[in-house]
Amino acid sequence: MKKVLKKIYNSIPFKKELFSLLKFFWIPPHSVYKHLHFKSVFKVKVSRSVSFLINNYNSEIENDIFWKGLTNGWEKRSMKLWIQLCKEANVIMDIGANTGIYALTAKSVKPHAEVFAFEPLKRVMEKLRANNDLNGFNISCINKALSDKTGTAIIYEQDTEMINGATLNAENGIANYLDKKSEIETTTLDDFLEEKKIEKIDLLKIDVETYEPQVMEGYKKYLSIHKPTFLIEILTDEVGNKLEKFFDPLGYWYFNIDDKTDTIRRTNKLMHSDYFNYLICSEETARKLEMKN
Repeated sequence: MKKVLKKIYNSIPFKKELFSLLKFFWIPPHSVYKHLHFKSVFKVKVSRSVSFLINNYNSEIENDIFWKGLTNGWEKRSMKLWIQLCKEANVIMDIGANTGIYALTAKSVKPHAEVFAFEPLKRVMEKLRANNDLNGFNISCINKALSDKTGTAIIYEQDTEMINGATLNAENGIANYLDKKSEIETTTLDDFLEEKKIEKIDLLKIDVETYEPQVMEGYKKYLSIHKPTFLIEILTDEVGNKLEKFFDPLGYWYFNIDDKTDTIRRTNKLMHSDYFNYLICSEETARKLEMKN
């Protein structure tokens, strides 16, 4: 029966147009709209005057953004902070870019900024580049993973065309049920900066499924010089503890982000996030953000 219903649903034409009309009058609850997928291009509004286009690949993230908007659904508090931070940044890194929502937002908000998007999976990189081309952006899309060494590594992922989590951390619990392994290229951030002659990073988003400490290990040479702002995923206390050794000596402030409740709170330690992400920044940046809120 499920296969029959799915076949009927897939045969319905103009789903985007129908759903866009429905949104004008009523947005169904998540329990309903999570089933209302479609494959098509749609516009994502960042503000009244800023927007970008994105291919809907039937992922949960894209679906949530279509129905709820960029700053009212998926990672809503993180995205609001990201938008504010991008306005002041000239060199922006999206590490673990997936199809590029954070990178696309950054380029929309700050068109003249240099935006670099790292995505190691080739099938996902194709989607990232398609979204970049769709908007005529010049985001630098790099088909490598950032790591603590330059060379190659094994990445664990699901053997499906759906865009799901992947990890380079064999000790990560999700690696146990990811049924596909492949070799990918890696580079350290320090090596990449020297290769591209990039003098300073202002802002980084890092979402690499518990591999964040290894990414930071590859940035030790220039971290204290750049002292950029981070939006970083912390899924476990162990990851948080490992990250503190990079940030504590530099006087960073830590803010635990709860995207479910749209709140943020300052903490003295890095531990499992209330949702996914932390804002890690200087005192000066924190005070600027508080003034803007």
